[in-house]
Amino acid sequence: MLAAVGLQIAAVAVLALVAGLTTGMESARFLLLGGAVAIVPNALFALRLTLHRKRTPESYPVVFFLWEFVKIGLTVLLLFWIVKTQSNIRWLALLIGLIA
Repeated sequence: MLAAVGLQIAAVAVLALVAGLTTGMESARFLLLGGAVAIVPNALFALRLTLHRKRTPESYPVVFFLWEFVKIGLTVLLLFWIVKTQSNIRWLALLIGLIA
């Protein structure tokens, strides 16, 4: 799980570099913000599943689904926070970072 988060970080970094070189630093900044909206909750989710690894197998589904809901909620809250605090949002860059 943590390796997948590392790959997400690498993908967002490469895309932000390309965006910065081709369309400007403002697009790169929003691409990084969009990536952070996805990466931060995913990293917390992966860390929680890693810490739960040595527990009983019966508790895995409960932890998985509970933290999946937490992850979705945190993603929505971070996206809402960016929309409320940033002006002149570059939506395409933000959504590409979120998807990547």
